Amino acid sequence: MKKYLFILMIGSLITGWKVAAQQIPLSSLFVENPFLFNPAVAGTDNGFKVRMNNRFQWMGFEDAPVTNQLSAYGPHRARNIGYGANISYDVTGPTSMFKMNGAFATNFAVDFDMRISLALNLGLIQFRADGTQFELFNPDLPSATAYSTVMSSFQPDAGVGVYVYHYDWYAGISAQQLFNNNLKLVKSGEDNKRNRLRTHFYGIAGYKFFTSDKHWNIEPTILARKVAALPLQLDITGRVIYREQFWGGLNFRNTFESFDDITLLLGYIHERRYSIGIAYDYSFAKIRSWTAGTIELVLGYNFDNIRQGR
Repeated sequence: MKKYLFILMIGSLITGWKVAAQQIPLSSLFVENPFLFNPAVAGTDNGFKVRMNNRFQWMGFEDAPVTNQLSAYGPHRARNIGYGANISYDVTGPTSMFKMNGAFATNFAVDFDMRISLALNLGLIQFRADGTQFELFNPDLPSATAYSTVMSSFQPDAGVGVYVYHYDWYAGISAQQLFNNNLKLVKSGEDNKRNRLRTHFYGIAGYKFFTSDKHWNIEPTILARKVAALPLQLDITGRVIYREQFWGGLNFRNTFESFDDITLLLGYIHERRYSIGIAYDYSFAKIRSWTAGTIELVLGYNFDNIRQGR
């Protein structure tokens, strides 16, 4: 199985296949940390939040993808602005991607109950590949020598986001990896022109239904994700929250070409401060024959409010 992963990655590098490791990692618990893909979420709460995401994909697959992400974001005490930062490290066998960015958002009232937030994030991406670990079908290819060393590329990164929110609902759109830079992994060669970072577009919308006694909250959410040359992907999530403490739900991930995954979601919130969420993805793709599924964990901490509700 390790051999298959190496073939996939080297094929991505040499042929410019769009399913390269340049892809921003997925998250089944996106409802717990939407700031990961939309910087406009910063400043929409009244206190700072810290979230740590850990995703272990394709368990049982040797050298399978592992993603670790840390986010911190919140509002200014007196002004209608917010800021935050993300750090992400994604590794798959001999390839890895490190990203860090800072975000700035400003928000304003549309009416008494609705506000809109606009944001920009700027940062840096490092893509690294240890070519000494690659296994090639044909090691005599002219390009094989160029990829037989440790390769690294640093590139600037940027994203934008818009987020509209109300007490009962929210919606937003965002774009990440705006610069579409080439990852120049070797000193020269035609392959450098094929390893381009692709812009990722996101759209999210959700609604909060409350029962008359306010003990139960039903929250459906849909996340749309689009990358150039790949089909539109949808994550449709429904979760039930009891007394803002216990919650559970299901997520369905699909494209217009196939039904990919179903995910079980569970979470606990302690005194509105500490939180934990866990997700188990079961795949319906062909890879299910070799994997036991994917586990994702989110740990969170909410600081005290520093401004009045708005």
